[in-house]
Amino acid sequence: MITGNDFIWLHLPKTGGTSTARLFRELKFPCINIDPDDVDAKHESIQTRFKSINVLSSKKSIITTRRLARWLLSDWHHKTKKMGLEIPFEPVRSGLFYSLRLGGTWVAADYWIHYFNATSCTHTVRLEHLEEDSNRYVLPLLPKGTIPLRFPNQNTNQYSRKIEDFFGKRDLNRIYENNPAWTAWEEKIYGNLTKINPINRLKHKANRLFTSN
Repeated sequence: MITGNDFIWLHLPKTGGTSTARLFRELKFPCINIDPDDVDAKHESIQTRFKSINVLSSKKSIITTRRLARWLLSDWHHKTKKMGLEIPFEPVRSGLFYSLRLGGTWVAADYWIHYFNATSCTHTVRLEHLEEDSNRYVLPLLPKGTIPLRFPNQNTNQYSRKIEDFFGKRDLNRIYENNPAWTAWEEKIYGNLTKINPINRLKHKANRLFTSN
């Protein structure tokens, strides 16, 4: 979480929060507090941190999001590559993520939407348009004269970003069906839902068949 005089920026995992925190540490604003990267408290909701949502009467609430299928991929790769967990991918195809904070169990991605009350935030920043949205919504809340925000790459895993390499059309439909809150949120923020590119999916199937022979 990042807190300033006029805003609270919530840290939904795997949405560029580490890069955002690094940027604000480099800016060194005396009136802004940034949670350390190595504590789970950085993912706290407003109600958990402040025991009340009344704090929002004087502050804007901001949260960063990303497309649901890409979020699921990022979370699974982070836990298997960075954390070394041996967890299957099959539950991810149903829109579930492996939650350590809930005791090591598979949970629908909608958990985070409800936990953060994300749909009630004042502004939503799209990770795919991090600088554009941040400069539109956050820059006006920073000290006068702050230059446009430029984000560093931080905590980035290397893996294929093509959802067609991991999901089929049925998988994507099931992912959205099992996460109605995130589905509605994504459609509102982006104007549409992620769709499978049939050509990319066919290429992936062909490559998999070729490499298996």
